[in-house]
Amino acid sequence: MKRILVLLIIAALMVVFSSCKDDEDNPAGPTGGIKEITIQHFGIDWSEGLVGDQITNFNNSDGETIAWCPNGNGTGWGQGIWYRATSTKIMRVNTSDFNGLNSIDTNLWSDDVCATPLAPGAVWATKANDGFVVFRVLEVATDSASIANDPLWSAKVQYKFSTTTQF
Repeated sequence: MKRILVLLIIAALMVVFSSCKDDEDNPAGPTGGIKEITIQHFGIDWSEGLVGDQITNFNNSDGETIAWCPNGNGTGWGQGIWYRATSTKIMRVNTSDFNGLNSIDTNLWSDDVCATPLAPGAVWATKANDGFVVFRVLEVATDSASIANDPLWSAKVQYKFSTTTQF
């Protein structure tokens, strides 16, 4: 009887320990799913991590960079680079802790972000076609000469994508 009990305990322990996952199984890695990409004028699909180009017909674009701002409080053409969301849902997020940013409030979307072009260190949130994204600008041209020299209006960003408002 003791042998059966010992065998049952060993079998139970084997089942318990064999079903545990360690951190190596997490494909997001230690950064918590933070990715890096260069967005530009031919569009971005945040969920796929794909950037459009002059040849690719990019029907699933969530947004693009532009060098003008169509709303009221912006500067003129070539005076900044903005992100224009296909959904028109976008907001500047006031945080210095991008890694710790784990949710957004969808009641705070802005109607006019023209007064605030993209700038290094700035954090933004936007509605994508199939979820939500927060991104931190790493590099972007901020002077008119550099903007004019990059016809794709590129911006290097770190981002987190989620199908919900939780990251």
